[in-house]
Amino acid sequence: MTGTLHAPPAHDGGAPAPHKPVRRLLGTPATGPARWVMAMAIFAAVMAASFGLGGVVRNMTWLPQAAVVVGGTLLVPALLRRWPALSPFAPVGALAGWFMSLTLVFFPGTAILGVIPTPGTVSAAMDLAAKASSVVMSNVAPVPADVSMHFMFSAGLGFAALLIDTLAITVSMPAASALGLVLILLPAALTTSTGVGTAAFVGTAAGYLLILGCARWYAPNGKLRTDTPKVASGILAKGAALGAAVVLLMALATQAVPGFTEGLYPQGSQLSGTGEGGTLDPMLSLGDDLRSQSSRVTMRYQSTARETPYMRMTTLEDFTGKVWEPSELPKGLSQDLTSLSPAAGPAPGVPLETVQTKVTVPGVGDPWLAAPLSATSVDQLPGQWWWNPVTQTIKSTNATSAGKSYLVTSAMPVLTQEALNAATAPPRSGLDPVFSELPKDVPAVVGKTAGTVTAGAATPYEKAMAIQDYLRSDEFSYSLSTPVVEGYDGSGMAVLADFLKQKSGYCVHFSAAMAVMAREVGIPSRIAVGYTQGVREAGEDVQGADGELWRGYEVTGRDAHAWPELYFEGLGWVPFEPTPSRGAVPDYALDAGASAPIPEPNPTGNSAAPTDSATSAAATTAAAAAAGEELGIDIVLGLQRAGLVLLALCVLLIPALVRWMARRMRLAAIRGVWRPLGRRQPSTTPAWQELTDTAIDYGVPYSPALTPSMQADAVAAHLGSTRPPGLDVILQATERTLYGGELLDPGGREDLAEAVEQMVARFRSSATPWRRFCARYVPASLFTFLRR
Repeated sequence: MTGTLHAPPAHDGGAPAPHKPVRRLLGTPATGPARWVMAMAIFAAVMAASFGLGGVVRNMTWLPQAAVVVGGTLLVPALLRRWPALSPFAPVGALAGWFMSLTLVFFPGTAILGVIPTPGTVSAAMDLAAKASSVVMSNVAPVPADVSMHFMFSAGLGFAALLIDTLAITVSMPAASALGLVLILLPAALTTSTGVGTAAFVGTAAGYLLILGCARWYAPNGKLRTDTPKVASGILAKGAALGAAVVLLMALATQAVPGFTEGLYPQGSQLSGTGEGGTLDPMLSLGDDLRSQSSRVTMRYQSTARETPYMRMTTLEDFTGKVWEPSELPKGLSQDLTSLSPAAGPAPGVPLETVQTKVTVPGVGDPWLAAPLSATSVDQLPGQWWWNPVTQTIKSTNATSAGKSYLVTSAMPVLTQEALNAATAPPRSGLDPVFSELPKDVPAVVGKTAGTVTAGAATPYEKAMAIQDYLRSDEFSYSLSTPVVEGYDGSGMAVLADFLKQKSGYCVHFSAAMAVMAREVGIPSRIAVGYTQGVREAGEDVQGADGELWRGYEVTGRDAHAWPELYFEGLGWVPFEPTPSRGAVPDYALDAGASAPIPEPNPTGNSAAPTDSATSAAATTAAAAAAGEELGIDIVLGLQRAGLVLLALCVLLIPALVRWMARRMRLAAIRGVWRPLGRRQPSTTPAWQELTDTAIDYGVPYSPALTPSMQADAVAAHLGSTRPPGLDVILQATERTLYGGELLDPGGREDLAEAVEQMVARFRSSATPWRRFCARYVPASLFTFLRR
């Protein structure tokens, strides 16, 4: 070895060494990457598990905010663990990091320097938590992607990271960190019909194994554990026992908890309800409602109507977003429910039928009040409720209809085919334009189909009937499973093209298709969400004092429904029923007023009828636009799949990245380029660690009972008959450091670093391609627990 060895200088005993007072107070600073590797492993595990929450909320826009909160929660304890005296306070630091990260992301304007919470921060956080509670209690998963849900998800993941950090590092029980990961998966397992999902389950398992694998890096002084075999056996035993307990619990839950009936992983629905009753998600998650809700009674009512109306709860009128949901309540609404009138009702002189309906809601209720269309008064209803005359809906901001009974009086216009066919005037100027607006992303096939279907219709009513007849024709079928299997379940413009191509769906798809197609041909529309008339219960009939019969009905969660309402000037909003085999078609919509051509089975194909060149060119352009729209959808889906594949590859590359970082840091330490502050560490220790780890990666047996010389002989025997010169350089430097306490001069450092790189290259050149692949991407030194 060309470097000169010399003994380390002794302290002269005079003035105290730099930083000694700090060391005396806080202890010798921890060195090495151990605590950072553990923090990154926990971060990766938490974020991988968080993908299981995708079915709980509408979209994943909360993920970047949650990542900042999780990272901030783990950063503070990692910093504290540099000093042994502060290491026991790491959980407190994690709690502080959790609070500061949440403050920075959600409430910077209320905090000191944007991160230090104040009483205003606490008040704002309580308001968001209360709003999130209301969203959760009034919806079935997936819930709306509200900022309050972003806050709750970020706070929950940050707390899970705090728990995992404490279990895996502070109390040295990395196997128990599975508890934190299971907590992350529970919301999806208990509240969604799709369950956790395979990708999230595999990602969580990979994150858990990553924590176990990286646990060997951590020790309070930054070095590798010296009690690794004991720790390893304890980790494996605890991990196996905990894993078995979790699997057993999941298996029993599928049999013991109502609603868990099928699927690869635990899944259920609407577990918040007890006894009778159920809640309807007004955000168009009706597919989940219909697939998951049982036959429990949602409401009972008695009505004097001859033709029983649907029970409306809310309306969807803004079609410009990716997800359709009720608009926020405008300011200045009235709480007086004794005299109600719609903003765009029937004209004077239109015959009206007065109907009374007595409603009782057992069990779980909603903030939206169930009532027939054209309500004129609501009596006997406690609490604060707001009437919106534009949408004709009633909602409370601080109560639900649970356990309440109330009387609704309605003045329904008497509608006939003749009256509807005569309503040809354009909509009044005062009608809110939101009922007629269409976004730019309407699939071209929707407009083309609407034009083809209504080509022979002269009046708005004939056009509406042509659209309804087309959707109720034999070409379409009612199915709860097809949209899920084909990947177009839900609301929004993106699903309409797939629906018109597959011609199979449930009420959400049929009502949305008719509402959008009606706007395409100039008819204002909206989607009503509520329940069909339910099941007739003759035993609940009551004879009124005036001799009028009050007919009894019972509504269950399976009666949840969506239907379109179209506006006709002079008559107001008129319900239609385009969904086959669901509900009841009103008398005025039983027969079409005009025959309409039915499009070809392929909605994107060209029509064969036109012969005019201009018409043919327009048809060709429309078909090209439709094809381009479908191509765009395919591209988006392809990009989503590519993103998932890229994410999986990134997770799989984490072991290789950690191993590469360890080698780079060790070589830098050997050369003296990088050295942990506050500690003078012998430069040959990283060289021997890198040599032994590389040997383990390439299949060389390692035993802590062997001396460095004997271990070097095992390495030489593995590499062949010729003993590599770099091996002796590393061995001599290691022995002189371990037994003589000698350090290297700068020239010796470079020689030692070159010897390490030569040995790494020698291992690679002598290994098979498969062994080289495993050593690089699945390094055994990172996942096996060996005594060092």
